[in-house]
Amino acid sequence: MSAKLFKPIMKYAAKTFGIGFFVAVVTVLILAGLAFWISKKARRQKKNRDRKIVGLFHPYCLGGGGGERVLWAAVNSLGRRYPEYKYVIYTGDDPQKCLSFRTHVLDRFNIEIADDITVEFVHLSLRPFLEAHRYPVLTMMGQSLGSIVVGLEALRKLCPDVFIDTTGHAFTFPLFRILGGCRTAAYVHYPTISTDMLSRVRDRTCAHNNAGFVSRSRVLSSLKIYYYKLFACLYGLAGHCCDVTMVNSSWTFNHIKQIWKCPTAEIVYPPCNVTNFLAVPLQPDAAKREMSIVSIGQFRPEKDHTLQLRVLAEFLRVCPDTVRERVKLHFVGSCRNAGDEARVVALRRTVEELQLSQHVVFHLNAPFSELLKVCEDGTIGIHSMWNEHFGIGVVECMAAGLITVAHDSGGPKADIVVDWKAGRTGYLGSTPETYVKALLDIVNLTDADRSALRKRARDSVCRFTDEVFDREFGAALEPLLRPRRRA
Repeated sequence: MSAKLFKPIMKYAAKTFGIGFFVAVVTVLILAGLAFWISKKARRQKKNRDRKIVGLFHPYCLGGGGGERVLWAAVNSLGRRYPEYKYVIYTGDDPQKCLSFRTHVLDRFNIEIADDITVEFVHLSLRPFLEAHRYPVLTMMGQSLGSIVVGLEALRKLCPDVFIDTTGHAFTFPLFRILGGCRTAAYVHYPTISTDMLSRVRDRTCAHNNAGFVSRSRVLSSLKIYYYKLFACLYGLAGHCCDVTMVNSSWTFNHIKQIWKCPTAEIVYPPCNVTNFLAVPLQPDAAKREMSIVSIGQFRPEKDHTLQLRVLAEFLRVCPDTVRERVKLHFVGSCRNAGDEARVVALRRTVEELQLSQHVVFHLNAPFSELLKVCEDGTIGIHSMWNEHFGIGVVECMAAGLITVAHDSGGPKADIVVDWKAGRTGYLGSTPETYVKALLDIVNLTDADRSALRKRARDSVCRFTDEVFDREFGAALEPLLRPRRRA
């Protein structure tokens, strides 16, 4: 368009639409220019390399949770199965600490990353844009927009041939597929939004993601429902940019299938360290100094550790005196950031308020050997997250021989604490009352019944081994990593 024609058009638009028009035009042009520049640079990178790259988006790769265990098991699986690729992890963790990642992964997860697997890191300086505390309102939308910003930084620094997101940042897929020309894959632990979340808002139920002032207001609840529906639509569109979709449980599969309209999603259960936990020796409960209740999980808000403290307080009130004096609740988990550390401080305060100091022990950022020891000395496992996507901690408790009480929802209900060989493998609860009832039932079991339940639970976890994950994860990605050539 010539300058003579362009100038009167702009003048007319300015007079008609005002200054807002210019702001919008400038913004669109800047974004379009940035996208074009990043796309051109990304595609040039791929032409000039002699070895193909698999990029894994995991901004907190040195964390100690189940998501990180999946990441490193995936790297190990792909590295052995497809050694011709280089594996690059996009992370905001300290570059110096990343250099000793093999030691960290072995110590925390008992996963040994072979030296001949090439693993490199791309540092994400903009990672703070992903943190929820920066978005006190419209948190999901804020974090999703933040993931676009961080995704653009990742793509600008290195464009892979295959891009895999293992943390649930679906809005990065359009960037890498459209701008970078990458093949894309996802391992979805938890849908960012689900129909269950909509139901909670519709029912005006107060929760960690539905504040009390919102649940008490009909108007705010209605507005939030519309916001959720809009976000679900955008989330589904982003999911359409994924070539291969893997999910970690039946519960996640049903929600992703519904929101992403993805009929080809595959259930690949996450790798649980079943072998090491099955090796934990079973001691007679009568010979144990304590009756330990073990809770495994990061100190995230959705884990609802406060519910476990309320359960413990009520259980101590109603259990026999001979049991009460021996009960200890052991929290074993990692802190990812200052927010998690603040939650631990709040939990310690609740312990004092409920007068539970003599009955609660914290094991923060404990090494794997300490976790095994706590499980060996334990009797019962407890889990309290509503709609836990899977529940690696639940599997670990069952494999270690802990009689487990998990939340009656999500993955634990659908996939883990299910009958095996026509018998119970654990208990489910949703309120302090149902948890306490389960704990009392366990206390009253005979030694023979406890042994039979433990054996069934241990036998049932064969579905969740590292070996099963290794085989199924690698096979699911074969169409991307070794595509068949057309004849």
